[in-house]
Amino acid sequence: MWKMMKKYKYISFGIGLMSLLILLSFGQFFKENFSYVSVYYDVKEYCYEKKNPEHEYCKYYPTDEYLENYIENNDPKKVYKRYDAITLTCEIVENTIFNILQYFSPLLIAIMILGSVHSMFNSGMFENYLLKINYKKYLKNTYKLALKVSLITPIALLIIFFISSILTGFNFDYSNIDVRLSVYNEWKYDHFILYGCMICVIQYFISLLYSNLALYCCKKNKNMLVAIIMAFIMFLVVNIAIYVLLYSIILGNIFHLSGMSDYFNIAGYWFFDDISNHVLLIVLISFILQAISFIVLFLSYKDKEKVILSYEKQVS
Repeated sequence: MWKMMKKYKYISFGIGLMSLLILLSFGQFFKENFSYVSVYYDVKEYCYEKKNPEHEYCKYYPTDEYLENYIENNDPKKVYKRYDAITLTCEIVENTIFNILQYFSPLLIAIMILGSVHSMFNSGMFENYLLKINYKKYLKNTYKLALKVSLITPIALLIIFFISSILTGFNFDYSNIDVRLSVYNEWKYDHFILYGCMICVIQYFISLLYSNLALYCCKKNKNMLVAIIMAFIMFLVVNIAIYVLLYSIILGNIFHLSGMSDYFNIAGYWFFDDISNHVLLIVLISFILQAISFIVLFLSYKDKEKVILSYEKQVS
């Protein structure tokens, strides 16, 4: 196990970082929503049960009716039971620190990909390695790694859903949900399995796009850190180009298509308020993006001699 982790240390780093982020996100949620628990029980004991009516907390509840309303409406056990697995999942993904992955998942994927393959490319052993293995097989093995690394984001979403299900006792009854919650959307809740599957599929395609960008940058820079930064910058350029050039200028000004800005911001493909009418469009966009990036990547690596020449320039 240790040897495997050492061999794939950058992938292990990415998995560890993602796991830590998930734990921090749940911790943040419970801290923000249930940090009042100790105060609640103090108020209940000192003021409601009259064990210390002179306590400073009691000053904030001038009447018995006001105090009874507070005790009844803020019972942490009752508040906690209101949460269902769907709501808790959405809260974690949308409203906690987890949502920084909207812009930093490309960087995380680049680190995992380039950390694993870049050392071979700039080690001085690349040509010798290709003498021992068929070039096409080398490319297939490398891309298999990209396919596996790209699973990290949809798997993270599934883990959050699984943890949320456990913490809520597998409660999927949202009939009493407060529809004023920012995460609530009628279509999303009524079709959550479909919604969740679509988000995972979309995230996988988008993660493949990030992996393709990282692999493209691999042979462009001898320095791994520079290659990682270059891959991240390319993601920003692609995101801006799709949102500004394709949507705002071409589709917006020329074809007068409006009200769909969320669907052309690939960094925001972690969650949607309502995709009832545009499910296939979003899947199609994410698939086309990864397909185009794969074609560019394939053309960049298909000529073995050019790849070796690029390698020699990097190590010379």
